[in-house]
Amino acid sequence: MMNRRNLLGLSAGALAFAGAGTARAAAAPTAKRPQPPYRVWFQPRQFHRDMSLYRHMTIDASGWIDPALCELTGRSGLRWVYGTQNPYAESPEYWTTELAPPARTSSHLGEQFVGPGVAIDEWVPPQRPGVEQYLTDGLRAAKEADPNLFLCVWYTDLRPPLIELIKDGTVDLAIVEGYTHTPERFGPGAYLAWTTCLRRCDAAAEANTLDKTIFSFGHITDEPHIHGQRLSPEQLTERAEEIKDRYPAMPGVAFYQSDSPDTPELRALVQHCDRLSGRLWPDAPAEKAPAE
Repeated sequence: MMNRRNLLGLSAGALAFAGAGTARAAAAPTAKRPQPPYRVWFQPRQFHRDMSLYRHMTIDASGWIDPALCELTGRSGLRWVYGTQNPYAESPEYWTTELAPPARTSSHLGEQFVGPGVAIDEWVPPQRPGVEQYLTDGLRAAKEADPNLFLCVWYTDLRPPLIELIKDGTVDLAIVEGYTHTPERFGPGAYLAWTTCLRRCDAAAEANTLDKTIFSFGHITDEPHIHGQRLSPEQLTERAEEIKDRYPAMPGVAFYQSDSPDTPELRALVQHCDRLSGRLWPDAPAEKAPAE
């Protein structure tokens, strides 16, 4: 079953290019930095088969889609990297290495390409001593070495070190994990109450980080959760509109797609989320050319 940790394998291929040397990576074309509004997906699993399902998506923050393909289609593909749940990092070096241009470099038809940034997955209360400080120092050092790096962090409860990184410009985008619906097979402890989701958003408001924070809905799946209920378009619309009304400073929205089988019902739900994101967080109106 595909989960956040399994995705490390998908992004590991980029590490093969680290041996190519920093000089070669630095000379490779670099993707454009994402700009708001941010309409983010984690695991947009049908993208390769039907891009029209994700017409309004601007960022893949899961390492699911190759950054070069994202660039060709006018989107941004971020590399997946461990956060505080890292099982082995004993220093900041893990993050300074994994976020550097060589690790974000891929090759297509003999041409190298540097992805725009990294999605840190995920900032949760650390289980190992020191890892939160290692992560903090590693992210800050990586951003200082490469100011153009776009750095995104998925998180549960907002912790003081993350607040500091958002405010000092190290983190460009923070994504609140608000998973109110998970497949039954994930068990009863995998989903959140809506009040918990709003509490996490309120914490961002209190920390004055809403302008760099968005909320993520999940899991986007047509499978029922532990109580037999299915995620409905009406429920998604109601709650997305509530997020938009309560936190207008948020510059976008995110969706975590489950590893559910590809079905017509799932595709319809994905497309509904996509259209909802485009309606509530639209692109800024194009500036009119001055009259002659």
